[in-house]
Amino acid sequence: MTRLSTSRVLTHGASTLIADIRETLTTKSGGVFCLCAGGGDIDSSVSPAHGLYFHDTRFLDRAVLRLGDEPLSVLLSSAIDDDRSVSELTNPDLELKRGQMIPKQQIGIRRERRLGEPAVEKIYVRNFGLGAVTLEFALEFAAGFDSMFVIRGASVGQRGTLHKPRWTNKRLVFRYDGADGRVRTTKLSFDPVPTRRGAGGTAHYRVELAAGAGMCVRVVFEISDLGKGALETKPESWRQRRPSFSGVRISSDSALFNRVLDRSFADLHMLTTRERGEVFFAAGVPWFVCLFGRDSIITALETVADDPRVAAQTLILLARYQGRHHDEWRDEEPGKIPHELRVGEMVNLGEVPQAPYYGTVDATPLFLCLLAEYVRWTGDLDLFHKLEGNVERALRWLDEFADHDGDGFVDYVSRSEQGLANQGWKDSGNAIANADGSAAEPPVALVEVQGYVYRARLDTAWLYRISGRVEEAERLEKEARALRRRFQSAYWLPDRRFLAVALQKGGRPAQAITSNPGQALWSGIVGTRHARSVASMLLSKRMFSGWGVRTMAEGEPAYNPLDYQVGAIWPHDNALIAAGLKRYGFDKEALSVFTAVYQAATRFPNYRLPEVFAGFARGDSPEPVRYPVACSPQAWSAGAIPYLLRNALGLEADATQHTLRIVRPTLPDWLGEVAVRRLKVGQATVDLLFNRRHDETSVTVLEQHGPLDVLVE
Repeated sequence: MTRLSTSRVLTHGASTLIADIRETLTTKSGGVFCLCAGGGDIDSSVSPAHGLYFHDTRFLDRAVLRLGDEPLSVLLSSAIDDDRSVSELTNPDLELKRGQMIPKQQIGIRRERRLGEPAVEKIYVRNFGLGAVTLEFALEFAAGFDSMFVIRGASVGQRGTLHKPRWTNKRLVFRYDGADGRVRTTKLSFDPVPTRRGAGGTAHYRVELAAGAGMCVRVVFEISDLGKGALETKPESWRQRRPSFSGVRISSDSALFNRVLDRSFADLHMLTTRERGEVFFAAGVPWFVCLFGRDSIITALETVADDPRVAAQTLILLARYQGRHHDEWRDEEPGKIPHELRVGEMVNLGEVPQAPYYGTVDATPLFLCLLAEYVRWTGDLDLFHKLEGNVERALRWLDEFADHDGDGFVDYVSRSEQGLANQGWKDSGNAIANADGSAAEPPVALVEVQGYVYRARLDTAWLYRISGRVEEAERLEKEARALRRRFQSAYWLPDRRFLAVALQKGGRPAQAITSNPGQALWSGIVGTRHARSVASMLLSKRMFSGWGVRTMAEGEPAYNPLDYQVGAIWPHDNALIAAGLKRYGFDKEALSVFTAVYQAATRFPNYRLPEVFAGFARGDSPEPVRYPVACSPQAWSAGAIPYLLRNALGLEADATQHTLRIVRPTLPDWLGEVAVRRLKVGQATVDLLFNRRHDETSVTVLEQHGPLDVLVE
């Protein structure tokens, strides 16, 4: 296999992606997902992203309906349900065989595709004309079983045997005997049986329809990936729990906000994925339907108050893959939490390192933060004790392996020939820049990562202290305080009145003005004398577009509002920034960020926040400018609105002390009332009502069950 450059294979970034997916219908159920055109067609020759996918493989790259030689008119296209797409179609003027003419809009066709085990498509055809018609239409199918890596731009590696499509009884079968020894098949069953079965995977129908009559073709898609160590193939259905998430009910006096919030929870359900018995949030559709250490953790952090079960299972799953060896090919080190786990052919053959790949500097400290936050909301110390060995190995990684130049700060250097050059959340090749626009030189110690490490040490100290390990808790607290002191002088830029995005080789600060220091506020590592300057810059015109905080300030040499992480806007980044602003008492600024992200969500189709959108100023762009290849839905974007709301309400739990603190609750001026019902803290539940009158927000406990002290501060 021809080795690709770092930015071509592994990055989250747009340089790997080749298809504009803004106009596609996206559905998902468990590990199976589908991208198709508005009319329901799956056609990879039209869009390279189209397909029915499973296990990082495209199991179907063509499912096209043809009625005559002209394209059908699309009247409606919807994928508002997470696992179901609907397309309403009608005909143009059609000249059929034997000279028969059908005027436009006389034939109605409804395509409904629902994913599951199995996936089913129903095609309803109805004659709305005054006379009988004889229709001939065809369904064309193809499957090449391409790897997701190849679809994203990687070179084709070893290939096995792709069999010609064949009809067996009533089934059309596509089969690929992979070079990795696994047999992948797509089997299609038809009811009624096609009038004629064409070569190359085409089902032909000839039907006579009286005036007002209709008929339905039902196509069942069964996919399988069989071989040694076969993974689960049955998708997990989460539909039955929507719109609630673990029993928590949230409503407001704003119907529009309720829709945005419902969309967020629906997308979170859609992205829940099962892997070997544990459930986690897949990072995003279509490019990252897999376990992503950082993304899965941050989404679980955003939603732990809404559903702590996903957080628990995410922790268990990540602990299972925690690094044990030094492996430069996978950037693995002992104790390191993985970055990305893939399961397709190229991974099985060792052509790419995601088996799993460990090139992330921040998943390990965030793993510790999530475990503590989970215990705060649940009081479940049993999980902590179950993972205590993993916690110790994570701390050892921070102490022994994570500082490559010995300056006392956690940094990254990629060792893998296919590894990520940048290994923080901004992982595109140009994301970490100097003031002149040049790239930071590794080892790179990101500003927000030092905050994650600071918070992780304090969080673990808290877990140790309540478990009786007082001496170790005191050591971790001391280390955290020392890190905070070193941080203040090392990262502060007096001339720019801001924090450096990173320290690079030789301890030199990378001085571009970016959003990263906002996430440092989230952790609490920033000194109070610097926090006001950081907050002021984040809300300045250079950084704040009106739709959110940009990843890089306008006017910086590397700034580009259309580029992935040097000027565009990320909802999850804004959610963490708002939490940081709230932490330091900048409540109005936090609400400004909340308002901007919420109002952006109201402008996107189905109120769905994408992974990222362009950083143009709101005054210049009355609508947020969509990013053509952004994942949508995307997990930590789906978690952004729930997290922004939780921080605005000031909800902070400590189930080990049977306490819920409500810290400076502040509703934005577009919300007058929010009700939170069945909020669970440990074994207790509470219903809360928040009301805003003028500039004051009050809270009332409506109902409470179980031992819980509710403290309003």
